[in-house]
This record gives sequence, structure tokens and C-alpha cells, in this order.
Amino acid sequence: MKLKRILICFCFITSSLFSQDRLGLANSNYMPVTTNLFNPSSIVDAYTWLDINLVGASVFFHNNYLSIPGSGLSPSDRFQFKFKFSNDLIENTSPFDKNIYVDANVMLPSASVVIGRHSVALNTNFRTVVDIRNVEMESARGFYKGFQNLPEYFGKEVDAKHIKINELSWLEAGATYGTFVRTFDEHVFTAGISLKKLWGITAFSAVVDDWDYTVKSSTLMQINNFDAKVAIATGFGSGSGYSTDLGFTYKRFFKWSNGYRPNDYRKSCNRMNYRYKIMAAIIDLGSIKFNKNATLTTFKTSNDDWNNYTHNSVSGVSDIANFFSTMGTKVQSTTTNSFSMGLPTALTGAIDFNCGYGFYAGANTVIGIPNFFGYGPQRPFQLGVIPRFESRFFEMAIPVSTINFQDFRLGVMMRLWFITVGTDRINTFLYGDVNAADFYLMIKLPFFTSPNCKEKTSGAKKAPFCPKFR
Repeated sequence: MKLKRILICFCFITSSLFSQDRLGLANSNYMPVTTNLFNPSSIVDAYTWLDINLVGASVFFHNNYLSIPGSGLSPSDRFQFKFKFSNDLIENTSPFDKNIYVDANVMLPSASVVIGRHSVALNTNFRTVVDIRNVEMESARGFYKGFQNLPEYFGKEVDAKHIKINELSWLEAGATYGTFVRTFDEHVFTAGISLKKLWGITAFSAVVDDWDYTVKSSTLMQINNFDAKVAIATGFGSGSGYSTDLGFTYKRFFKWSNGYRPNDYRKSCNRMNYRYKIMAAIIDLGSIKFNKNATLTTFKTSNDDWNNYTHNSVSGVSDIANFFSTMGTKVQSTTTNSFSMGLPTALTGAIDFNCGYGFYAGANTVIGIPNFFGYGPQRPFQLGVIPRFESRFFEMAIPVSTINFQDFRLGVMMRLWFITVGTDRINTFLYGDVNAADFYLMIKLPFFTSPNCKEKTSGAKKAPFCPKFR
């Protein structure tokens, strides 16, 4: 029995998908339509008055089990994602549970605008998330190599619990509102909230609560206990739901902020610098209920013998339900026609220091929250330090980050006027074995100054000219 084909598909799905956690630009003051996805309060007092996203795409991928040998990859292979999925993939045999995570995002036309002390944004996105977690070492090797090909495990009892395989694709459209909550002396508090409508496209979840087994030989597996559920839904509109993001920002300015109104000619259109800012948010809080072309099946068996288990193979997620139903001769199953799947909810936090002359130093974290619904992907833990330089027409960041404290990542992000390109893991494109990758590209139309702040060429009275912001 082998699940090799589907495992490799999940592990290296990056070649066809495009992520949300782009740490290289999470703290930017000039890209509110994008930072809105990290913290909705970031659109308040943004340095770009009107930010219009025409199109964008990104991919984030990480796994701690299989790697493509770097010795066989040329620089052009790496930059074109031409990875060779041969039989000589490198296994990470550390005792840690094996996990895979893919978060892809195609950012459709979106916009953000600052209106004095208020800001609004509209976002549309197509997203796909894959999350495999809690696969202990013996089972991961069995899925990849084939249990019958690992005689060193024959006779060893393995108790695998809480294995989760989730895939969720959906289209979302939402609106964000942000405003100043309070300003006094040098202190400014802002808040933002996003509300989104969700349309489910595909959903798959296999949750193995308990799988206690012993491989007796190359033809016999003893199933001591097995308890699992499989949820499947396909087709646009097979599910629908709602989600929300809620964020807060505190800024410490260099001078008093009383009455501060960015992009407002009544206040001379001045924009104020901050010493530092602290941000916190909860994002993707919501779910999609699938009740069309949807099934949820529960499988249970115990004290059973699974003869000729090598005859069972899985080439796609749709085969997993049939695979579970054949695990012995006494498998019992029940099926319903609806289920709810949660989004990859996370807590985000950041602190950003203004070092002067356009230079900043920040730190960011993303903390995935276990799913309340039992089905649905969960983000991994991320922690990064992000030095950057920013100005109106040029921005550059060099994020240094880690995933679950298991992968060192060095990235780079560059924005040149209307084009933004970056990666949080440039290692993938330069050297070493490949077990992770990410890349993002966005094309925007930025308008930095409100029309009310531009110098008038006619009329009885000219509006105050908005000074350039360094």
C-alpha cells in the first residue's frame, strides 16, 4: 500500500498554486490594500491615499518531511519552479510529526482609500489552502515508501492519533472599515474590521482520530482500532459562509497628534511620522457550510485484520473514502450530506520602529489557531524580523523568519512604483535542498496624494499644497 502519488502532490503543489502571509510587506505603510489582509487597521493613516490592486498572486509552501535534492537543480530550474519529483527525494527522519502547509492566493481587483480619519477598502481573492499535520514518523514513511517495504516496522504497534488532512478552496469578497479610535498627545489608537462573503469551491478533510495498527507482514496489517471521518465537497457554490478580520494599531508619534487628519487640506495635509507602532489582529475568523455535492462519512473498526492491504492505492483525495472503507472486514460507516469547514484562523502581531531617513525595523508573528469546527486547515507558527527601507516610489525589505522553529528563511521584497515582487525564502532559489518555497507578485496603481491636497491651477482660492513626505 502506497500513498506516494498523493503525498508528493500535496508536498509540492507549489508549481500550480499561488499566500497570504507575505511577511516582507506586512508592515509597509505604502501598500494598504495588501497589508489589510494581515491587519485591517493598517489601512488607517496609510501613506498611499488611494491604493488600487489590479492583479496579484502569491504562493507559500512548507513541509518538514520530503525534500528535493539541491544537487540536481540548476539556477534556471529553481527560478522556473522546474523541480524533479523523482524517487530519490530526501526524507527527514527526525522524530517530529510531519506537516505540510500550502497557502495560495490570487488577488483580484481591490482598492483602499484614506478619507481623513477614516479609511475603507474592498478586496476580492481566490484562495486555496492545504494543511497536513500530526503524521507521526512510522505512518509518514509507510505512506511514502509503502508499509510492505519497511520490514523494520513489522510487529511494531503504532498508535497514530489526530492526523489531519485538509484542503479548502474558496472565493471571497469583502469590505474593510478603519478609523482613528483615540488621539491624545503623541498617542494614536486605530481599529479596523473586515467582513467577507465566502463561496466554497472545493473542500476535503480526512480526520483520523485514532489509528492503532500493527504491520504483521507484507500482506497483513492488524487494525487494533480505527476511527476516522472524511468530508468531500466539489463545485463552485457547493458551500457558502462568512468571515471577519479584526485589528488594532497603536502608534507613538514624535509630536502631539491632537486633531490629526491625514490627507485633509484643513490640516495642511501634513502626514505625521511615528516613532513606533504596535499591531495585533485576528484574521480569517469564519467558516463555510457545504451542503451541495457534499458528503461526510464516518469510519470505525476494531480488532480486525486487513489482508492484502498492498492492493489498495490512492491516486487522489477522492479515493481516500474508499481506501478507509476497505481497512479490514468489519468497517462500519455512516454518511451525512453536509458539513462546515473552518478557515485558517490566526492571531497576528507586529511591532515596527522608525529608524529615520526611510529606514524601519520590525518583528512579526502569525499564530495559527486550532479549528473550532473539527474540519479545516490550520496555519503554522511564523516568526520574523523585518528590516526595510521605504519611500513613495521604492521600497525594499529583507525578512528573516522561521516556521515552527524548524526552518530558517531569508527573504527579499522590492516595490518599484506599481510593481511589487518578493519571496520570504530566497534560499529556495539559490542553494540547498528544497522543502519549502514562496513567491509573490503584485501590480498596482498607487495615488499618494489626495486631490484636495494638490495645488490648484485655477480658482479664486488655492488649497494648501501637501508637502512631500520623506
